[in-house]
Amino acid sequence: MNEDKNKLIVRKIENGTVIDRIPPGKALRILEVLGIDANYPYTVALAIRVLSKKMSLKDVVKIKGKELTENEVHKLSFIAPGASVNIIQNFEVQRKIQLEIPDHVEEFIKCLNPNCVSNSHEPITSSFDIISKKPLILRCIYCDRVMEDKYLSGKL
Repeated sequence: MNEDKNKLIVRKIENGTVIDRIPPGKALRILEVLGIDANYPYTVALAIRVLSKKMSLKDVVKIKGKELTENEVHKLSFIAPGASVNIIQNFEVQRKIQLEIPDHVEEFIKCLNPNCVSNSHEPITSSFDIISKKPLILRCIYCDRVMEDKYLSGKL
């Protein structure tokens, strides 16, 4: 009975997305990247820095009425690698995705080099190879500019 006092109870969602095992303190950034704010028309449950057996502390986000796109999943993999995304339909997990940083990324990260062709008015999509995943280091395929994680926070 004492264990029940330590449990966080959040109602199941019928259709939507549950993102679990988010590193503590990253849940608000996830909502920002997904464009979910006070005007989002459905329920959003947010748990920050909750106890976890596997991680000691974690964040959890439940978003009713939203199924993540492939592009959104790629973006989140840079914010919360190792987190798990559960797509829910009719109260059941239909698909489970483990967030992993890919070996290559296109489009949603901008090169820091203002002279890079990807920042010009040319119809070119930004493109980066991942040099290291921990710590995160990327290299622009056009200008060879190397970018570290600390410079990417506002670029997603």
